[in-house]
Amino acid sequence: MLLFKLFANKTYESTLFLKSLFIGVFIWVFFYIFTPVKVINPLSSKVILFITLNYLALILGYFLTNRVLIKNKNLQLTSEGFIYFLTFLVLFSSIIRYFDLFYIREVSFFNTISINRHKSSQEENFSIILAILGSFRFLYFLPYLFYIVEKRKKKILLVLCLFFFLVPFLEGYLRGSRRLLFEPIAIFIIISIIYNYPIFKKKIFFIFLFGGVFLIFISNTILKDRIQKDNEKEFLEKIYASPYNKFLPIKSNTKDFLINCEIPWLSIPIFNFVHVGQYIVHGVYEFDFLQKTNPSKRNGMYNGFIIIKLLNKLSITNIPLTSLMNPTGRLTYITFFGGMYLDFGWLSLVIMFFFGGAQNLIFNYSAFNNYFKPLLVIFVFCNIFLLIFNFYRAEFLLFILVYLSLSFLFFFKLNFNNR
Repeated sequence: MLLFKLFANKTYESTLFLKSLFIGVFIWVFFYIFTPVKVINPLSSKVILFITLNYLALILGYFLTNRVLIKNKNLQLTSEGFIYFLTFLVLFSSIIRYFDLFYIREVSFFNTISINRHKSSQEENFSIILAILGSFRFLYFLPYLFYIVEKRKKKILLVLCLFFFLVPFLEGYLRGSRRLLFEPIAIFIIISIIYNYPIFKKKIFFIFLFGGVFLIFISNTILKDRIQKDNEKEFLEKIYASPYNKFLPIKSNTKDFLINCEIPWLSIPIFNFVHVGQYIVHGVYEFDFLQKTNPSKRNGMYNGFIIIKLLNKLSITNIPLTSLMNPTGRLTYITFFGGMYLDFGWLSLVIMFFFGGAQNLIFNYSAFNNYFKPLLVIFVFCNIFLLIFNFYRAEFLLFILVYLSLSFLFFFKLNFNNR
C-alpha cells in the first residue's frame, strides 16, 4: 500500500528516475540470460539481498523525500555568456590535457597502446598544475546539453559542441581505455533521448547501431593491440583465458565453434556478443567473490579513490593507493554495489536512502532550473550502470565536484556584479 501511494502520482522526473534503474536491471538480466556462459559459483543469498535492499533504499529515499518547494517555477535559463564560457573552458582544458599527454608524458599515435598506457601512468611525469587545468575537460558534454535544452539555433556552435565529444574519445583510443570510448557515446544518446532533440530523435536507432558497431570495432582493435598475438586463434585463446572466465567461462560448444569457425561474418558478431555479455554480467560475480573474502571496510576511500589520489599529489594526505584497490587482487569491476559494500558494508543502506533523496532534489530542481540538468544526466547515466560499472569511482566524481565548484563561482560573480 505504501509503495502504491508513493508511485501513484509520478512526475516526468520520477518516471525518468525509475526508468534509469529499470533499464540497468533489464540490460544485466538480458545478457545474463542470453550470453552462452556457465556459472561456476552461484551468487550467494547475501549478495542478492544486499543489492536488492540497496536498490529499495535508493528508491524509497527518492520517493520519501518531499518535493522541493520552488517559489519561482519559471524555467531559469543559463545565460548565453555561461555557455560560451563553458565552450572556451572545455576547449582550453582539452588543449592542456593533450599537451600534457603528447609533450610531457610522450604519448604518441605511433606507440602501441601498452606503451602509451605505461607512459601516461608514470608518476615522474605528473604535473599538478596541468592536472587541475585539464580537469575541466570533464565538462565536455555541457555545451551540447545547454545548446539543446535552450533550443539554440547556431549550427556552427552545434558542430563545436559535438566536436567536444571527441575529447575523451581520442584519449581513450590512445590509452586503450574502452570506458573512455563508451562514455561519450552513451552520454550523447542519453541527452538526445531525455530532451528529445529533433535532429536526432528520428535517427536514434541508427545512432545506436552506428555507435555499437563502431565501439565493437575500436574495442577489438584495442584488445588485439593489448594482447599482441600473431593470429586470430591465438587472440581468441588469450581472450578465453581472461579474468572474466574464472567465474563465467564461455560454454565449451560456443568456444569450440568460435575457434574453429572460418566464416568471419558469423563468428565475429557471436564473439563480440559473448565478450560484451561477459563484460556486463561478470561484475556481480566479482562482487560475490569479494564479499566472501570478508574484506575490511574502506570508509568511503575506495569510491573516493580519485580524490584521495589528488590529495596525495597535493601532499594533503599520504594514503597508500595500493590499499584502496580491489583487495582480492583482481583487476576487474565489482559494480557500484561492490564498491559500496567494500566502503561501508550494510551501512550503505542508509547512505543509499539519502542518495535517493539527493537525486530527488536534483531531478526536481532540474525541471525549473537548467543549471541542474548536467547533474541529472550524470545520475541517469550512473543509475543505468549500477549493476555493471562503478562510474562514481572514476572521473564522474571529479565532474560533479568541478561542475559544482564552477557553478558556485559563476553564481557568486553574477550576484557580485548585480549589487
